[in-house]
Amino acid sequence: MTTSDYPQTAARFEEIVRNRRREDTMVALIIDSPWLPGYAEVNTLDFYFEVDVWLDVHRRVVRDLPGAAFVPGSWFEFGMAAEPSGWGVPIQWKQDGPPAVHRYAGTLDALVAANVPNPEADGLMPAILRRYEKTGPVLVKEGLSPRMAACRGPLAIASHLMGVTEFLMATQLEADKCLKLVDKITQFCIRWLRCQLAYMDQPFGVLVLDDVVGMLSPADAERFALPYLKAIFDAFGDLVHIYHNDTPNANMVKGLATIGMDVFNFSHLVDVAKARTDLGPDVVLMGNIPPLDVLVRGTAADVRQATRELLAKTQQYGPILISPGGGVSPETPIANLQAMLEQVGGC
Repeated sequence: MTTSDYPQTAARFEEIVRNRRREDTMVALIIDSPWLPGYAEVNTLDFYFEVDVWLDVHRRVVRDLPGAAFVPGSWFEFGMAAEPSGWGVPIQWKQDGPPAVHRYAGTLDALVAANVPNPEADGLMPAILRRYEKTGPVLVKEGLSPRMAACRGPLAIASHLMGVTEFLMATQLEADKCLKLVDKITQFCIRWLRCQLAYMDQPFGVLVLDDVVGMLSPADAERFALPYLKAIFDAFGDLVHIYHNDTPNANMVKGLATIGMDVFNFSHLVDVAKARTDLGPDVVLMGNIPPLDVLVRGTAADVRQATRELLAKTQQYGPILISPGGGVSPETPIANLQAMLEQVGGC
């Protein structure tokens, strides 16, 4: 497969999501900088900052995994750093992994009082938008143009700014302030996604990644998370809505039926049958092969067996996009992803 064939793969992904036929399936993968530089044996900083290196890596992965849909696609990202950088937090770069994000220097009161970051002016985001603008014609020509925008969700961003434990404690001790902060971050998420979409050729989807929602009780999720995720997806009514949360908390799934997602990428520790029961028939499930025990540490035979077992569930619980129970983890052998793809192709 060449990169010029990839638009047909992306179109098939969109068709499966929009049509929701129970028997339809394909491989769909969230791939990004925790995995891609190691897979391609390149320096992580070169991957981030050398456009030719970045482009060669994405060309290679399309060739190595023909027929797999990449969610959100060939996106420009700096690990978890892009969104928090809008608040001016320190970023520590690494040669062999995504950058570390340090906490916001001020208090919760200061965060609540701060302006909503402007993606066109603040942090790393203008550099990302400029990269989309400058490389857009090349990506379109090569068939690699991204058609989905991505953003960390409000609680994930709040946790990077404050620390996970500190944010979760604040939801209990300073709930009103947390709600104001989450509302501001939600406004930012919508603006950031819109800015990305403006530079994309024929976009059809948005991806929101927020694992912290799964760390809340159902009641707290109803208060601090679900309305804000829904607000983000409602802002993009005509697009496909993809939500990633691989926290192994089955109790959170039922509430997620209210947020307006079309695709749910979830942990392998959440049973497919429960996910289907809790979410109803209209959400496309994306998962949920064990990312570490099978895809990183297992053999190709292990991957084929796990894929066969998941494929057997599609008739009853489909539509299911075959994927890890989360993103592709660092050190996942390309041969194991190819085994998954070959098994689905032969089903």
